[in-house]
Amino acid sequence: MRIALREAVRGKGHTSPNPLVGAVAVKHSAVLGKAFHASFGGEHAEIAMIRQLAPNDARGATLYVNLEPCCHVGKTPPCTRAIIEAGFSRVVIGHEDPNPLVQGRGIAQLGEAGIEIEAGVLEAEARDLNAPFLTYMTQGRPWILLKVAQSLDGRIALANGQSRWITGERSRKEVHRLRAQLDAVMVGSQTVIEDDPELTVRHLRGRDPLRIIVDSTLRIAPTAKVLHQADRLRTWLLTTTSAPQEKRAALEATGATLLDCPAGADGRIELPAAMRLLASRGVSSLFVEGGGTLHASFIRAGLCDRFIVCAAAMLIGADGRPAIWELGLTELSRAPRFRLRRTRRFDQDIWLEYERDVHGNR
Repeated sequence: MRIALREAVRGKGHTSPNPLVGAVAVKHSAVLGKAFHASFGGEHAEIAMIRQLAPNDARGATLYVNLEPCCHVGKTPPCTRAIIEAGFSRVVIGHEDPNPLVQGRGIAQLGEAGIEIEAGVLEAEARDLNAPFLTYMTQGRPWILLKVAQSLDGRIALANGQSRWITGERSRKEVHRLRAQLDAVMVGSQTVIEDDPELTVRHLRGRDPLRIIVDSTLRIAPTAKVLHQADRLRTWLLTTTSAPQEKRAALEATGATLLDCPAGADGRIELPAAMRLLASRGVSSLFVEGGGTLHASFIRAGLCDRFIVCAAAMLIGADGRPAIWELGLTELSRAPRFRLRRTRRFDQDIWLEYERDVHGNR
């Protein structure tokens, strides 16, 4: 199963909104073949692996796969049929697929064909690998990663807005690696106005994510760099119906897609509704790189699955801009809490990676 998980990782950044899946065939303690789901719409891992086998190789063999095999016709035929026809006698599965089209039916079909099933092997690792897919399927929204690049005293910029560069080159390269792996990167309108980012993948090879800007009243200029990338249709603006029509026309003329979202009493976009809208358009993972205001909005809304704090070895002082703005807390017991997953070091920068502690454990 660990080999299957390592195979699955090879599809990162290419399979969404499909899950990451690896498959391994074993017979008499020997690996006969292994493969992974390489791209959305392409062959599933099980099919790609079976194609590697010689006739009758699978007879009496065990198939290891980190996610329940599909049993429905989608962009490809059902994997269960191919597994049964190949002659596997045993299938070991990481966990059940929550997709309503599968959800235990794949396991049932294999069992009805006389195949021995063992499920729940390395389940925690398998679920962690496909956290975006599982969130997308079970909650109807993208899996959300927030990232803050800050000084040791929790500031993301000087009082005048200057922020380039707080973190080092290796940290910035790691940010681009994350961009290449997730479906979309998001910032707020203030970040675009002050920093004029491109929101593309540089410093390494990888595909550019969707570029999403939260801009309730369409404040950004039509000349912003983010609107003039080679794939202009992959820039989306989340806005509201209160945005001026002349700004709407000017921004649409750049090729950007404008998506109207419900607004709250404060006129700002209602993030839960916006996340459902993104999910309906196939966005299963979101990398939020906004400023302190946008981050605070996501945290207040409970929309943070993972949180990365990249702390640089510098001090800015109380007059700098905070990494997180107001959360409206009046009791410490209601403060959002997180569980530390791991720490990493990139030269003098320390990366702290957390996941939301839904139980509020200290």
